[in-house]
Amino acid sequence: MSQTKSQVLLGFFPFEQYRQPLPNQEKAVEFIERSDGSAILELGTGSGKTAVGITHLRSCSELSGGTRPVFYTVPNKTLVDEVKKQHPEVKVAYGRREHSCLHYVDQGKNLPCSSLLPCPHRVDQETGETKEDGVEPCPYYQAKYEIKQGGIACVTTAFYLYNMLFAKDFELPDGLVIDEIHELASTVRNCLSYEISDYHLSRSIDLLKDFAPEQAQHLSRFLKTMIRIIRTRKPRTREILNAGELSQLMEAIAPIDRSAVKKGVNAAIKAGVINGEEHAEIMERLETLVYEVARYYRSFEFSLASAQRHALNYTYAYWKEELVGKEKKQFTLVIKSYYVAGLIKQILSPNTVAYSATVGDPAIIGYETGFKAPFKSFPSDFPSDNARIYMPTDTPSLSFKEMRESRGSKSRSMRSIAKACRRFNRNGLRCLVVVVSNEEREKFVSLCSEEKVSALTYGNGVAPREAVALFKEGQGNVLVGTAANFANGVDLPDDLAPVIFFLRPGWPSPSDPNAKFEEQRFGQMVWRLWSWRVMIQARQVRGRNIRSRSQKGVCFFFSQQFRKIVYPVLSDSEKKSYRGEMTFAAAIEDALKLLK
Repeated sequence: MSQTKSQVLLGFFPFEQYRQPLPNQEKAVEFIERSDGSAILELGTGSGKTAVGITHLRSCSELSGGTRPVFYTVPNKTLVDEVKKQHPEVKVAYGRREHSCLHYVDQGKNLPCSSLLPCPHRVDQETGETKEDGVEPCPYYQAKYEIKQGGIACVTTAFYLYNMLFAKDFELPDGLVIDEIHELASTVRNCLSYEISDYHLSRSIDLLKDFAPEQAQHLSRFLKTMIRIIRTRKPRTREILNAGELSQLMEAIAPIDRSAVKKGVNAAIKAGVINGEEHAEIMERLETLVYEVARYYRSFEFSLASAQRHALNYTYAYWKEELVGKEKKQFTLVIKSYYVAGLIKQILSPNTVAYSATVGDPAIIGYETGFKAPFKSFPSDFPSDNARIYMPTDTPSLSFKEMRESRGSKSRSMRSIAKACRRFNRNGLRCLVVVVSNEEREKFVSLCSEEKVSALTYGNGVAPREAVALFKEGQGNVLVGTAANFANGVDLPDDLAPVIFFLRPGWPSPSDPNAKFEEQRFGQMVWRLWSWRVMIQARQVRGRNIRSRSQKGVCFFFSQQFRKIVYPVLSDSEKKSYRGEMTFAAAIEDALKLLK
């Protein structure tokens, strides 16, 4: 009896790691086959998304005889490591600055890899040989060379975007998987956004004035234009630049010659004026300047509306009257890419599968990313009795308007959560607390100290992912972070944090430049986009602590703003876990009963 197409595709399933596909995995593979190899899938936590993606990519690799790479992309390095751990045969590559530069390691220094250095460790991408015989190959270029030999490669979205779109080091692959598709547009926007400060421009000018004097003069003129424009604004106020200001910046930046800047940098390195250890930070900025200066000009141009189109980007600026403590930047210009769908479409494979536990509205995914494909949502098969989703009846609304009218309501709310954490901690239950702003994060940590709660967060040299690692190792009883860092990609299985508190939804601040730009661009339709984002964020936070069928976990949505947001986007099984008619105190007792 001949096999069906879906049975053939299931033949590529990683049986060496799993006994057999789960029901949702089989259905997902069948849907991909019916969709001719391109699909958008909503697969709940624990449904085995990664195995579905590996199955798809193994099949696509077979099409090319395994001689060309196919790609599995994720938003961050932590998820690259997770995919590699699950599937050791997958090749991985990290960004250039994730590696120490062997040129400086030879000198006993630990600095990130730089493309501006004439490095003997660089690997020829055609032959695989180093520039000089007998030296250790650069790990960045070595990983790229190995990927080019074929097979499945797991990389960050930023790595894939840069190497496909700008460096053009890879051909369009026969297969592509995009994990966490709901994050794709924001990840690409961040990759294509730039910050220019007076401090870094001034340092660059000082280092170039003897080796590329003409370019130093051009940079100086651009810096003076930038400062003159920014000074017209109120201090510390982020305001979008107007058309006239953008035109002035374009005129000032146009004469800067990328190749001449690069020659000047190389000359300064050879002369010993630029010392890697002393100038590590400025080296990074000079590298960005060399490769991005032409994009700065285009980004300013795209920030202008034309008769044919709306503005595709926006540029804003802010300044400080005086520097405080270790602050170095007084005047800052921020170029934000916005419309990235056209760029994303250029790097999609004919066989692209994208998925997330929280897709929500596929029409918004299509607009944001340019990727439009058949969509299917698969319900979670986790037992609803193992979870609780609480929306207490007696907590306040923490909207901007309500907080203005009721001063201190947010502090009182955070103190209530800190006290609840103390109660759970005394019963051997650790907690994750998610807030929206860094100000809230710092305030909550301070309140935890007052309430004798052991809270762990990031900052002061500790990165968010390092804080998560420390928490997993047993430090602290409460992990605290913003939704930007902890709503996605932070997995806390095995009862690491069976209790989650989410303070309030991340509606944009009225003064946020991105919010102002979207209001100008979309008008009243912007609320559909903003609602989708906060709904996705709420569902992502809720899923941090239940990662398998046997786990138990609860999530408290504190602000009354969540009442209209959370329930409508829950799946049928999640709705069975919802509790929206309890007081905060009663919900705590119910959670303790479940988790004990």
